[in-house]
Amino acid sequence: MKKLNLLFLALMGLFFVACDSNDDTDGDWAKSVEFSGGNRVCAVSFTDPKTGDVYIGMGYNSNLTTNADQYMTDFWVYNGGGWQKVNNGDFPTKEGRKGSVAFVIDRIAYVGAGYRGTFAGHTTEEYFSDFYLFDLDKKEWIKEGDEYKKIDITDYEKNPNECSFADGIAFTHGGKGYVGTGQLKERIFKTIYCYDPKTGKWSDAAFPGDSRVGAVAFTIDNRSVVCLGTAASMCTDVWVFDGQWQWKNPLKDLDHKFNDDYDKIPRAYAVAFTAVDRGTVKGYIAGGKPDTCWEYDIDRDRWDEVTRFPAAMVTRFGAVGFSYGGYGYITTGGSSIATSDDNSTWVFYPGIDEDDNNDY
Repeated sequence: MKKLNLLFLALMGLFFVACDSNDDTDGDWAKSVEFSGGNRVCAVSFTDPKTGDVYIGMGYNSNLTTNADQYMTDFWVYNGGGWQKVNNGDFPTKEGRKGSVAFVIDRIAYVGAGYRGTFAGHTTEEYFSDFYLFDLDKKEWIKEGDEYKKIDITDYEKNPNECSFADGIAFTHGGKGYVGTGQLKERIFKTIYCYDPKTGKWSDAAFPGDSRVGAVAFTIDNRSVVCLGTAASMCTDVWVFDGQWQWKNPLKDLDHKFNDDYDKIPRAYAVAFTAVDRGTVKGYIAGGKPDTCWEYDIDRDRWDEVTRFPAAMVTRFGAVGFSYGGYGYITTGGSSIATSDDNSTWVFYPGIDEDDNNDY
């Protein structure tokens, strides 16, 4: 009987070790092609839905110590094989920004909002509410005569102090663009605006969630998830937009329902992307602090921890997350929201065991 009990305990120990290892080794991070542009935090990105090409640009480069503008204007495109600079693709204002957002409707990317701070020779902080239009077929910014075409939330909300913002979110649904949350100086917003290109008009999308800055948004099967971010404290509310706002379970321990580590999910200035896990598209949030990564199954409204960043990847704030070929990627960013010190790019392969041999 004693031998049987010892055998039983040994088997149970193996069982719990196996269960514990699966909690944070589901998926593998591997080194990918390093971003070819200069270092930056709080860059903006958008994806060509036809080709899958990913565009990344603008942002803040803390490494520029001369009189050069630390707020960047250049754009780079990733096509699966590497990064290429977009010819004549600099942001049309010729003055850079960080914390901008972008959405894509048909063959046009709308890029705007954001922040431009002080630096040598520039003593005024600026927040923006305007969006410039990028033609994905021609790979150039759209002009009307001699001026670059733009739209502006002030066409709806006349006071720019009510609709200019940085470090917000954006997504597309039903042929319309949605942008908002974020901050303007010490003010943190909850408003999300809707732009309809058919009418050329803005409206209030009536977001029912909490105010937040540094949030994320990702889309699965025509349903957009808005979560994370911070205000007075880290935000724990999760919202799904499918034409209407649907509240989901919060990011906190629900009496040990599903996972008693839900309270470790909330964070700010993280990234989000989607990837295909065993035939199902799921959402992922990563970066910020802590360096854990989480997978979201939208149909079950369930979060599960997956493999955290390898040691070589370090913590990422203000990075860019994107999807390509069914996998998730993270690039740029830094060790803090004000420090642009990492251009490495990493790809996440879901649903497989972790492999430390591809971390360098």
